[in-house]
Amino acid sequence: MSTSLLLLSTCGMSVLTNEVAPKERQWLTEIANEARLSERDRERLTELVTRRREQLLRGDRNARRLSAELSSIDAILARWAADHVQHLLIHTDTETGKAAASVIAAILKSDGQQVQLLTQGGLRTNDFSSFREALAELTIDIENWIPGYRGHGRTTLFNLTAGFKSVSAYLQVLGMLHADRCIFLFEGAPELMEIPRLPVKLAELDEIRPHAKVFRRLEYGYPVQKNEIIGLPDALFLVDDDRVIRNTLGDVVWARVRKTLFREELLDPLSPKLIISDAVCRAFDKLQEEERRVQVNEALDALSAHLDLKREFPKSRTFKRLQGNPSPPATHELYVWSDGAAWRLFGHFEGDCFCADSLGSHL
Repeated sequence: MSTSLLLLSTCGMSVLTNEVAPKERQWLTEIANEARLSERDRERLTELVTRRREQLLRGDRNARRLSAELSSIDAILARWAADHVQHLLIHTDTETGKAAASVIAAILKSDGQQVQLLTQGGLRTNDFSSFREALAELTIDIENWIPGYRGHGRTTLFNLTAGFKSVSAYLQVLGMLHADRCIFLFEGAPELMEIPRLPVKLAELDEIRPHAKVFRRLEYGYPVQKNEIIGLPDALFLVDDDRVIRNTLGDVVWARVRKTLFREELLDPLSPKLIISDAVCRAFDKLQEEERRVQVNEALDALSAHLDLKREFPKSRTFKRLQGNPSPPATHELYVWSDGAAWRLFGHFEGDCFCADSLGSHL
């Protein structure tokens, strides 16, 4: 019987820092949290990455001891003799994180294995608020991968041997809820350490549905007070000076139910400044593809957060003034999706309120 693995591995910088001069290791530590490097540092990093990648590609398998990621992956694949492996490599949103993960990916691909790199903007340990938000978004990405694998009897493993401790600690909790096993290979240890999945039942959809607006507000950066989570399990949140944030369990629960809630109906706006017309409601009701209904609700929540909090849109969610007067009274358009028959939300401002006039194909 063939076996298939989904192997998620956290990536740090060991593949770059091992067996280099002390000054080079110190330099790598100093730039570890930089999202953008100077041209000089980038050239220096590129040279190091090239040398290490070539060293690993031309060396024997013993050379992989230079990387905690590769060493642990080799041990795991020896333990689970799988016919097919899909690797997910989690790395920080930094130039060094991307560079180190690219070396690991290159070596695995040279073995003929399938590799997907995963990160989120802001996944850096020098800014807690952006780091926390990036982890929540990463949870949604992982949630999109795992059910399709575990649902077909495949094995899901979280390899948390390497990487930054703050990322690995978060993913250990996530893995104990999601994965068949969390795996660690400690330096010098002869065997893998395995932690099985916890037999825990999380909050159900019907339990979350009446409180969906709280989770949506948290996702899009709105402040939520302690009295607003009355009726929800305390285990899903952290409370700091009466302000609420989701914890790892809360991230997992929301990642599991959000798409179902977003595709069921057009949700009430988060902002009182966003006014939805009947025409938009009718256009939403006619949408047959569930993913498109999700994208409409996501776009409207992002627009609410922009109106209330001046929150920036992601690059895929352009909001701009229309050229000319192609669809009066609309003066602005918001990209809802851009693939296939691209759709836009069209509307206009009345004071500080935005009236969503129509929803449909781009002009």
